[in-house]
Amino acid sequence: MKYFGKVAAAVLAASLLAGCSSSPGSSSGAAGEVTTQTALESAQSAYQQWRNKVVSAEALQRYSPDKYSAMMASWQRADALLKAMQLSPESAQQSYSLFSSETNLERFYADIRLVEQHYKQLKALKKVADDVLEPAMVQVAYLNSIDANAYYRSEFVRLNRFYDRLFALVQAGDLNDAQDEQKEFLERAHSLEVRVIKRIYIAPEEEALRELKNNDVRFYAPASYARVEAEIAAGKSLIDLSPRAFDAINQAVSAIQFELAHARHIAGEVKSLRDLSRDEYEEYILGIEDRLLTISQSLSDEDLRDMPLASQAEHIQQGVVKLRRLPGAPEPLPASHDRLENLHLMLKQQHAQISELQQQLSQLTSSPESTSQQ
Repeated sequence: MKYFGKVAAAVLAASLLAGCSSSPGSSSGAAGEVTTQTALESAQSAYQQWRNKVVSAEALQRYSPDKYSAMMASWQRADALLKAMQLSPESAQQSYSLFSSETNLERFYADIRLVEQHYKQLKALKKVADDVLEPAMVQVAYLNSIDANAYYRSEFVRLNRFYDRLFALVQAGDLNDAQDEQKEFLERAHSLEVRVIKRIYIAPEEEALRELKNNDVRFYAPASYARVEAEIAAGKSLIDLSPRAFDAINQAVSAIQFELAHARHIAGEVKSLRDLSRDEYEEYILGIEDRLLTISQSLSDEDLRDMPLASQAEHIQQGVVKLRRLPGAPEPLPASHDRLENLHLMLKQQHAQISELQQQLSQLTSSPESTSQQ
C-alpha cells in the first residue's frame, strides 16, 4: 500500500503547485494537464505492476473460485477505467457514477487494492492447501499424465468434484475434515488409476482373446485358450497390486501376447488335423518328425526317429542343456548364445505342440467321426 501512498502524494503535490500558480488562464490549464498526465502515468504504472500477476494467476482459481472471480471482476473494472481515462484524460477527475462521490481515478485505485487483497488471500490459501492436500494433488497430476479423462470421463469428472470439495474445506478452515476426506479421495483415485492401466495394457489383449473365441479357438485348442485366460488374470492381479510397475506389466503383456499367438497357432494346427482323413495322419506326423530330425542333426548329428516324438524332443532339449554345461567349455559368442537360446525355446514350443497334437490325434482316432472316415 506504500506504492499507492506515493502515487497519492505525487498527485496532491501537483494539485498544490497548480493552486499556487498566480498566472490565470493558460498557466492554470497547463498545470491541470500536467497533474492529470502525472496521475495517469502513475495509474499506468500500477496497472503494469499487477497485469503480469493477474495473467499468471489462473492456477489460483482452484483454491477459491469465489475469491478468484472477485479478483478478476475488480481487475476488469480497473482495466476498463484505465483505458477510458487514457482515451479521455479529463474523465479521470469526473465522478465514477451518479451514486458515488468517487472519481474514476479513485475508483481505479480502489479496484487495484481489491485485486491485491484477493491475490494475497489466494496465495495464503495456496500455501495451506499445498501442504494439507499434497497427496491428492500428486495423484491428480498422475491421473492427468495417463490421460484418465479419455478412458473414464464420467468417473474422472466425479473425482474432480470431490477434489474441489477438498479445497473448499481448506478455504473454510476445516483442515481436519479435509485430511479425513482426502483418504477416501485417494482410495477412489487409486481405483481409477488401476482401471486406466488395465484399460491401456490389458484391454487390447482381452479384445484379441475375444477374436480368438469368435474364431472357435476355444473349441479347437481349449488348453491353449485357458493359458491365455490365466496370463490375462495374472496381468490384472499384478496391476491391482502394483499399477506403476511398468517393467513387470510390460513383461506380463508380452506373456499374454505369446500365449495368444500360441493359441492361434495350435488352433490352426488342430483344425488342419481335424480336416485330415485317417489315411493322412501318418504324413502329418512324419512332417513333425522331419522338423525334429533337422534340429537333432544340426545339434549332434543324431537320428532319433526310433523314439516317440515326445521322447525325441526331450532328448534334444537335454542335449542342449548338457552342451551349455560342459566343464571348461568356452563362453559362447553372443550370436551363438542367442542361437542356443532360440533353439532351446523352439524345442520347448515343439515339445508342447507335440503333446497337444498327440492328445488331439488320440481323441480324433477314438471319435465316431474318425471311424466313419476309414
